[in-house]
Amino acid sequence: LRLLDLRWCEGFSDPQIKELILPPGLESTRSRLRNIVTLHLSGLDLSESTLRLLQRHMPQLEKLDLAHCKNITDSSVALLAAAGTHTRNNITELTLAGCSGLTDGVLSYLKRLPSLTLLDIRGCKGISRRACDAFISDLSHIALYCMMEEKLIQRLD
Repeated sequence: LRLLDLRWCEGFSDPQIKELILPPGLESTRSRLRNIVTLHLSGLDLSESTLRLLQRHMPQLEKLDLAHCKNITDSSVALLAAAGTHTRNNITELTLAGCSGLTDGVLSYLKRLPSLTLLDIRGCKGISRRACDAFISDLSHIALYCMMEEKLIQRLD
């Protein structure tokens, strides 16, 4: 299984995600979703505990969709960008559109994702256009990024 789409699934939250990733009786180091590359979790009621599971048990995760997950905060995203994690090195596309708990500060964590090619933060009212421009400018020594739409940032290769 390389792609899992749980967008807007009713009744799915942290406990159900944990059971999918680490079913009862399974060794904590071996997830049956360890080969997931693309994960869509838009609109789910998730917390940092789910992001910790993704960080630890999905080593191939490249595309993550957390749009409209109301409990996602700057510190949640910091987990994905933590030193020594697979998510920090592998995330290429991150969708955080409509996550109302994010602020300009989240961009300092997102700068740590060296493989990031697409960042969707449309509808994040706590993130300013000025901070997006600074984010793009700060990364210009690594690669050329541009704002395709308001708060839709893409790397140009």
